[in-house]
Amino acid sequence: MAITPPPPSEYGRPPRVVPGRKITVNKPLLAIGVLLLICVLGFGYYWFVQRVEVPAGKVLVLVRKVGKALPSTEADGKPLSDAVRHQMVLYPDLLAALDATPPEGALPTKYKGILYDVLPEGRHFYDPFFWQRRKVPAVQIGQDEVGILIRKYGRPLPPGKIVATEPDERGPLAERLSPGRHNINPFAYEVRRVPPVTIPPGFVGVQRLLHGDEPSNPNDWTVKAGERGVQPDVLPPGLYYINPYVRQIELIDVRSHTLDLRDTGAIRFPSSDSFEIVVEATVEYAIRQDMAPYVMVAIGDHADIEEKLILPYARSLSRIEGSKLLAREFISGQSREAFQNAFFEGLREQCGEQGIEIRATPIRRIEPPSEIANPISDRQIADQQIKQYENEMKVAQSEAELVQEEEMQQQNQEIGKANREVVTLTKEAEQRKAVALTEANQRLAVAKLQLEAAREEAAALLSRGKADAEVILLNYAAEAEPLRDAVSAFGGGDAYAQYFFYQKLAPALKSVLASTDGPFAEIFRSLSASDPVVAPQEGGAQ
Repeated sequence: MAITPPPPSEYGRPPRVVPGRKITVNKPLLAIGVLLLICVLGFGYYWFVQRVEVPAGKVLVLVRKVGKALPSTEADGKPLSDAVRHQMVLYPDLLAALDATPPEGALPTKYKGILYDVLPEGRHFYDPFFWQRRKVPAVQIGQDEVGILIRKYGRPLPPGKIVATEPDERGPLAERLSPGRHNINPFAYEVRRVPPVTIPPGFVGVQRLLHGDEPSNPNDWTVKAGERGVQPDVLPPGLYYINPYVRQIELIDVRSHTLDLRDTGAIRFPSSDSFEIVVEATVEYAIRQDMAPYVMVAIGDHADIEEKLILPYARSLSRIEGSKLLAREFISGQSREAFQNAFFEGLREQCGEQGIEIRATPIRRIEPPSEIANPISDRQIADQQIKQYENEMKVAQSEAELVQEEEMQQQNQEIGKANREVVTLTKEAEQRKAVALTEANQRLAVAKLQLEAAREEAAALLSRGKADAEVILLNYAAEAEPLRDAVSAFGGGDAYAQYFFYQKLAPALKSVLASTDGPFAEIFRSLSASDPVVAPQEGGAQ
């Protein structure tokens, strides 16, 4: 290899050329270093590029950026509508129709579009070159809210249908979201929050079902339960979480209402003798709870009830019942009461058939013609004075009866006091008798105890005497036993007595005769000098 000489320097001398050194490279170490560099870069790409941290309260939506576009036909050759192809949400029924359902736990990677399922908070790894990653807030439904899902994908609803019932239909769903957190894909569903329906006390809820079966008889005011239309049952007061796309609730006031028929609204009708009668009344009514749906549909609100139902019936009944009476009969109390009762019963019966309960119809004033009312009024005043005098007489009689009752009451009090004293004395005597009887019973019980003790003591003395007697008898028996043996040894009692006699007498005689002089003494002395008789010992004679 030729070496090109360096250019001359500015001083005119060429620069000094140093001969080059050959560099050697360790290929194994280089391979290891490259491998480590690739691993570090790969781990850095995996950790810093592919890693997605989803914080609490959010979810992750994945959009497939690479893949095939949705075809124009399904797997079985059925054409895929433009409304479905332009939505780009890969929902399960669409993938099943395209025969592209992924295995369980895997992601659909065949077509481009928005994935239906979302990922919860946490750490996930997805390549940004293949996936578009979007963090969206999770749906939170409060305690005072009702969540309604509006599906954004699928086929449009057919005419007349307002709720999506098929899995590939676009529109509101019949299900509602309960209070709490829900992981919802915002590209697949729109969540609308509506307040729950509150039915206060004094009201009922009439249900209008917007989604359900076709009514079997569409000409009825109400339909059967579960059919689309006004339901026959009502809801009592309370809080209801209702899907407004499925069911609507209208509040019906079932409290008492009053309709005043006076002044310009007073009822006017002719009597049987052609005099004009003016009647002012008040009608108290309420909607029957069991017929509230019918009233709402067939009649309307309370203004319609008063205008269409109560007023026509009230005027009609007043004319019918009033034309049966003369003008002067509207002044007396009995006729007015009969007219009021007929008016109430007729209005209650006719309005009750229409679902309106008539609770009271007090007639406040009946105004007959003045040319009839004045004479009748004077007569009524005279009748009232007569009644007043009669009432005064009754009051005087009542006062006399009251005085008599007071005297009787005083007498009864004295009798009662005497009776109480008699009862008191009787009770005291009974108490003393009970005390004396108790003391006598106590003394009797003590005497019985003493008698029992004396008996026991006598029995003890008797037992002790018997024991002493037996001891004495045994002692005597013990003393008599040797004597019996001795008598038996002498052969009889006479021999033993003679022996006993001699034994007791001989020492004394010996002593006396030993000191006596004379021939008589000699006899006894000779006897005493002779050998004495020896008594036999126990066990035999010696």
